[in-house]
Amino acid sequence: MINIAICDDEHVITEQMQEIIMNYQKVRQEDFQLTIYHSGEKLLTARESYDIIFLDIYMAGIDGIETAKRLRRNDKTVEIIYLTSYAGLTREALSVHAFEYLEKPIKREVIIKQLDEVLERILHKKLIEDSKTKTIDFNAGKNSIRLFVDDIYYFERVDRKIKAVTKKGNFILYETIASLEEKLHTFDFVTPHQSFVVNINNMKDYVKDEIVMMNYDIIPVAQKRASDFKRIMREFLQKQLENN
Repeated sequence: MINIAICDDEHVITEQMQEIIMNYQKVRQEDFQLTIYHSGEKLLTARESYDIIFLDIYMAGIDGIETAKRLRRNDKTVEIIYLTSYAGLTREALSVHAFEYLEKPIKREVIIKQLDEVLERILHKKLIEDSKTKTIDFNAGKNSIRLFVDDIYYFERVDRKIKAVTKKGNFILYETIASLEEKLHTFDFVTPHQSFVVNINNMKDYVKDEIVMMNYDIIPVAQKRASDFKRIMREFLQKQLENN
């Protein structure tokens, strides 16, 4: 579930935003919990934590800038989207690292675009966090072995078996490259060679068609896979830049 708050002292704005977001939820089949506040004070005293906050800058009482600064003291990850009637933004407004700044009057297509972008960012961050705690079971013969995704450097096909090279040591698995790709498709893994599956997050460098892993092992990139590998890396790096 994605927890969203709208904080604006103009009731007409909160009603418009609510209608747009709830319609978006229905059309995209998302799972939202939506809460509306009409002052910064009310938002700050709420005991809920939010994934996304649409926050008016100019409100009576505690304004949006001060509200955002106080929110950031306890929550570094919430995505703040400012709503403002003024094109110019102060240095204070920029200091909270908001996801976006939207000018009023609000436009349906702009809100939808922002929801698309911020949800993609939240999903990407969740995948990164999941990789640190997520475990996957692999076939190790008579038994299975459970590995943390974040611990895996790479897999190598050796003599019809798979060698898993991890931060905790090496393990022999009774898997195939295809079965690994299926198990790992939601995480940041790439197959640069028919005998290797690599964890992109544990790559150190890429030089002359060779990948240098964080443990300094060298992984070859097959010539026929080089263009796809470079495309995947560009997309990965672009997402990293967008989410920082």
